[in-house]
Amino acid sequence: MSEEAIKLAEKLLKSDQDYLENVIALWRIGNEKYGQCWDTEFHIFGEIESETDHLPLNHVRSKCSEEFLAKADKELCETIEYYRAHVIKACNIIIGSKNV
Repeated sequence: MSEEAIKLAEKLLKSDQDYLENVIALWRIGNEKYGQCWDTEFHIFGEIESETDHLPLNHVRSKCSEEFLAKADKELCETIEYYRAHVIKACNIIIGSKNV
């Protein structure tokens, strides 16, 4: 497994900070590794990316209204909680693969 994937997985397990950026990065790594991330340990990141592609990433947040950010942050928190167990499982698989 790539060191970048392992570092990102470790970040996601420790904190929800930069959640979307980390999820998208893992989705891209999965696509690069397998051609498509579906039905791999990266599958969940593709699902989350697809469901949150309308939410603002950190680099565009300053251009958004406070009202929009409040709604987006609420939706992101709900998404994080909904997928938490799946993300933890996928991250642990990715981290565990460094010893393989």
